[in-house]
Amino acid sequence: MPTVFLSHSSSDKASYIDVVARKLGAANIQYDQLTFEEGEKTSDEITKGIEKCDVFALFISDAALKSKWVLDEISQAEKRLSAESLAKVYPIIIDASINFKDARIPDWLRESYNLKLISRPTVAARRLEAKLRELHWSNHKTNQKRKEIFVGRNQLLDDFETRIDDVDQSRPACIIASGLTRIGRSKFLSHAIVKSNLVSSSFSPIKIMLDRVDSIEDFIIKLFDTGLTNSSSKDLENLLTSKIEHKVRILSKMLLDVQSAKETLFVEDGGCVVSHSREIAGWFKDSIKAVKNISNPVLCIASAYRPNPAEVRREPLIYAVEIPELLPKERSGLLRRLLDVHQIEISADDFNFFALQLKGFPEEVFYCVNLILDLGIKGAKNEVNQLTEFNRERASLLLRQYEENVKVLDFIYLLSEFEFIGLEFLYQIVDEKQYQEILGELVARSICDYVGIEQEYVRLNDTIRDLIRRNRLGLPADFAKKIQDHVRDFVKDQNKFERDASDFFYSIKEAFLNNPDEINQKYLAPSHILRTIRQLYYKKENLKKAIRFCDLLLQKEAFLDHKIIEDTRYYLCLSLAKQKDNRVLKEVQKISGPEHDFILGHYYRLTGRHADAIERLSKLIQTPYINSRAKRELVQVYLAVEEYDKAEVMAKENYLANKGNQFPVQSYLNCLLNSENYANHKDKIAELIKELEAIGSNQSTQMSYIANGLFKSKFEQNKANAFSCIRDAIALDEDSQYPYFAQFDIALHYLDVPVMEASLSKLESISQHRTFSKNTLVMLKARLLAATGKIDSAVELVANKLDNFPMSSIERMKEKMIRIHEKAIAKSTADK
Repeated sequence: MPTVFLSHSSSDKASYIDVVARKLGAANIQYDQLTFEEGEKTSDEITKGIEKCDVFALFISDAALKSKWVLDEISQAEKRLSAESLAKVYPIIIDASINFKDARIPDWLRESYNLKLISRPTVAARRLEAKLRELHWSNHKTNQKRKEIFVGRNQLLDDFETRIDDVDQSRPACIIASGLTRIGRSKFLSHAIVKSNLVSSSFSPIKIMLDRVDSIEDFIIKLFDTGLTNSSSKDLENLLTSKIEHKVRILSKMLLDVQSAKETLFVEDGGCVVSHSREIAGWFKDSIKAVKNISNPVLCIASAYRPNPAEVRREPLIYAVEIPELLPKERSGLLRRLLDVHQIEISADDFNFFALQLKGFPEEVFYCVNLILDLGIKGAKNEVNQLTEFNRERASLLLRQYEENVKVLDFIYLLSEFEFIGLEFLYQIVDEKQYQEILGELVARSICDYVGIEQEYVRLNDTIRDLIRRNRLGLPADFAKKIQDHVRDFVKDQNKFERDASDFFYSIKEAFLNNPDEINQKYLAPSHILRTIRQLYYKKENLKKAIRFCDLLLQKEAFLDHKIIEDTRYYLCLSLAKQKDNRVLKEVQKISGPEHDFILGHYYRLTGRHADAIERLSKLIQTPYINSRAKRELVQVYLAVEEYDKAEVMAKENYLANKGNQFPVQSYLNCLLNSENYANHKDKIAELIKELEAIGSNQSTQMSYIANGLFKSKFEQNKANAFSCIRDAIALDEDSQYPYFAQFDIALHYLDVPVMEASLSKLESISQHRTFSKNTLVMLKARLLAATGKIDSAVELVANKLDNFPMSSIERMKEKMIRIHEKAIAKSTADK
């Protein structure tokens, strides 16, 4: 294992260096108190320590720059570095009174290193741990070369330089680059500020990540975690109950600290600073106003959403640019450079063949090169359909290569639990020796990436995380147990704010989820509660608890940003709707616009008010940001009223937009299986069943068993095998209603009345504790009546007991009852 020499002044030992040493551990450091031998001359031990180390860490303070010992150690380190016998030098400013221009700092350090203030020793320790790990990743050197490649965007760069050099305007304090995820926003920002001479070519940005649930409180906590500010942990307390104005003052002071340190902070923003409605958060605009006399930008923001141009024009401190897809020439340039990095020789014809397949995403070009590395040029050409499908189902394709490797898949599922995770935190859950090579390979294949200035955090590819979460793929039991133990330790920890941001945010959410009374409210920020609410809602763990937490957060409304209030009320209404609680009709009045109609449509669908649901949701299918949700809901309504033809178009659209997600696959499959001309879709139905099998979650497996049963019934006329598939589905979850619906349908196909009666009886029992529309039971009872010769009773039941059904659907139901009755008569005649 590589080691680090801690060069410091003795006066900084107790306040800073001892903390770093304890965090790193004796095995990883050369440090007088822990590793120098007793009785040996100090100067000899220092020389020996520097000769043994792989990383020379210099802790710069006023006292250190006055120390003869420290200056001698710097000199020895310089000699070893020149002789290439020292891997890295890592200088850290630990004294706020010192900046990188201090004449006492040797020129070779000032000119070659991006000197930064890190005010907290725990942050410095994490950065040094990352440096040591980096030496272990030397077998992945091509990763760094790949990251350094930048092509194209020439017009955008010219526009940027023109704005920066405009003497009639002050320089912007904040630059926002918007565009699709992984289109190259951060890389453009880095390249632009270096090319414009705003930062040196050795600039290495510190990055924080914010998502839609985050607000000013999260910005403050994550900025504190970088170690760039002189704020204390006291500033992070009571954020839940502090007024917005107070929080703006804290953030303003922090941004001034960043400016004083001559730093530019990078932010990856998923909807916190710039919302999905394209508004820039008011608290952000108020905070950035504190920055004056700007020489270089304080913030570079890679935004998921493009800010409203009119709003940007009113904010002279903000400059915004939209990053489009790569042009054909730019794609070819990136492909050429990546092939050179991996020393792949390729003919002009083959190069042109691959270049023509690319559609504009940098990530797609990386995937193309990975395909060539894996399969060779000929093999990659044979599998070129993978490139064609890449942008539609990139997550599934990236995961497919590990479908037989349980260890790697389990590790990916673990990473999906976190928005990002610190390596220190990660290696408390998994064994570093076992998993560091796996992590390196996943990074090389763009499945995850290192983030943070020293690559001390890991982040899973967004599309893969979304795929895993939507399909509810489970976390292995041993990982779950270690996380539980970690959270218990977190609850007892008196220095929670000293943990890295990923640990703090995840652990406090889990602790609050499991036992909210254990967490002192001074540690809570609104997003901690909102994240817990989202988890409870999407995992359907405890909707009553989600409602209680929504009410708790809304009691603090006077202290919250309006976006947090809107999101909380939205999840409150969705949770109430899922519970079929008519309180939703009161709460939804506090929500305006399309969300109002969507919530009502969702509630009406769940409560069986199908006609009302169709009316509300149909208004939204052309509304930006909500149209895809509305279409998913409409598909479910049309399936419920058995209007399969109306559902099919939207179901196919949802499926194509969400490849690899089990729920759109299932909806589209149901439409095809139940359509009037289902026989024409045999191949597609078989393909969709295989897709469900490949996802591998318990739910998707049950869905595939059910679909297989229906397939064998409809296409193979194999009653025994069809029922066998349904029994397999029931075995996965005996209390699930869905296998019994399918069992009834198969029995109806064969007019097997005893099985129909048994299925209906079981469904009536399940309906006592699992809620589904009473209309569904009415339709099954009507079918059973029609199959047993009671056609008048069947038609009457459909006409009078289907509540809030569209009239067109009721008429179709009557026709179906007549067809079932005629089929039963024909069978009875044939049997005689």
